[in-house]
Amino acid sequence: MKRILLTTFLLLASMSAGLLHAQDTLTLVCIEPDSVISEAMKHIGVPYRWGGKTPKGFDCAGFTRYVFSKFGVLLAPSAAPQYKMGIPVPKDSLAVGDLVFFAGRRNMKTIGHVGIVTAVKEGSFDFIHASSTGIRITSSLEAYYLKRYKGACRIIDREEVKEAGLPLASTDSVLKEPLYTIAMVGDIMLGTLHPTIQLPRHEGKHLFDHTKAILRDATLAVGNCEGVFSDDTLQSTKEDCKYCYAFRMPEAYASLLQDAGFDFLSLANNHSNDFGRIGTLTTIRLLDSLNIGYAGIQSICTSSLTMRDSLVFGFCAFGTSSHTCDLMDSTLVVDIIHKLREECDILIVSFHGGAEGINCTHLPNDMEIFLDEERGNLRDFAHLCIDEGADLVFGHGPHVCRAMELYKGHLIAYSLGNFCTPTGLNLASLLGYAPILTARINRDGMLVDGKIHSFLQTILTGPRFDKDNKAANLIRTLSEEDFEKATLTIDDDGAFRPATAE
Repeated sequence: MKRILLTTFLLLASMSAGLLHAQDTLTLVCIEPDSVISEAMKHIGVPYRWGGKTPKGFDCAGFTRYVFSKFGVLLAPSAAPQYKMGIPVPKDSLAVGDLVFFAGRRNMKTIGHVGIVTAVKEGSFDFIHASSTGIRITSSLEAYYLKRYKGACRIIDREEVKEAGLPLASTDSVLKEPLYTIAMVGDIMLGTLHPTIQLPRHEGKHLFDHTKAILRDATLAVGNCEGVFSDDTLQSTKEDCKYCYAFRMPEAYASLLQDAGFDFLSLANNHSNDFGRIGTLTTIRLLDSLNIGYAGIQSICTSSLTMRDSLVFGFCAFGTSSHTCDLMDSTLVVDIIHKLREECDILIVSFHGGAEGINCTHLPNDMEIFLDEERGNLRDFAHLCIDEGADLVFGHGPHVCRAMELYKGHLIAYSLGNFCTPTGLNLASLLGYAPILTARINRDGMLVDGKIHSFLQTILTGPRFDKDNKAANLIRTLSEEDFEKATLTIDDDGAFRPATAE
């Protein structure tokens, strides 16, 4: 295969404007592919900047150009001419280090985006690129990029690399897919200052002693923040409500959630507005200071993003109260999920819905009503979320555990009940079950396996391990009874996996 002449390369490199026309081409060069990826990975998290060509900020072509320039290769300054510089490569013959090209946001017919292949898998590939959220690695199966794929080209001469004795192992084999563990819990209310002081022992310092190892070990830990954090004596929005509770936690207790390992918290519940906008904004300020993501309040916070293991995780939350992102508004649900789907690799949805109480363990297949209030058709809602791009859906609200199912390969947990509510709530019998659900998912958000970790609550203390696995056994029974066809196999110890894997 012909190689670019040194004199030609030096001429290109010395061009003052660095511009290459569409007809300009580069034949293959001898570069170790893993070295290219190592250089690219140094810039994970660097922000996107239109026209950016330096580590202070990159656009897509500026990023690929910068990476290859470190190896003496001068690429064109924009994506479309870069596509014509290398040797075209079929999608099923891609290798690490190849350039891959996609249509832009505004025009599906022309090339507007470029990245570098980092891993080749069976039926897909991962690529590193300058996305709107910065430099990150994305799967070719992500819906936004799947429909925009335009082609690929090769800059690296694999034959020359082999002859030079450089490694090609990563390009010659399909990589084992990494897995990500999501830990999910239900309602969290750490103690209240209203209407009287009801706080746990030792200022709450030991509430998560038995659970933090599981939460911290997960890629992400998510739950529902049932109340607000505020030290101010605020007027409750529920003073005139006969059957209503209002929860105001001490501000110092917010750091307990960070120490426990939480990454995202839902605010889409009937207690996040217990003390009006001031209480909500104080809570948000504290969560921001602790780097804990949150979502679920209309016009304030509809979604959140964070990066873990070179992936962007997106989180959104829905409820049935007037101040929350309404799970019964299908147009709103679809709009939030679609917008978030374009920004993240893995999308997690939390919801607070359904009737409440010890007699509400079973999952109806229609609208649920509680205290004359509509609380959603949760099966329809959860399925809609998956259909529109969610990878994982989990619920809370009934204060008891409910069934789980696998829908189109994605896990749905319909209620995880109470988790850490040491004061202010009834913890008798089933109300005291406090499971942690850990789910291992692949890069495409599909369930691989998981476990229901059973814990129990008692007044004034946090969740404690339950050797009898009551929560796991209850969820297994409900999953068998509430669905005609088993989609999950759940063992006695709470371990579960897709039923089709049997």
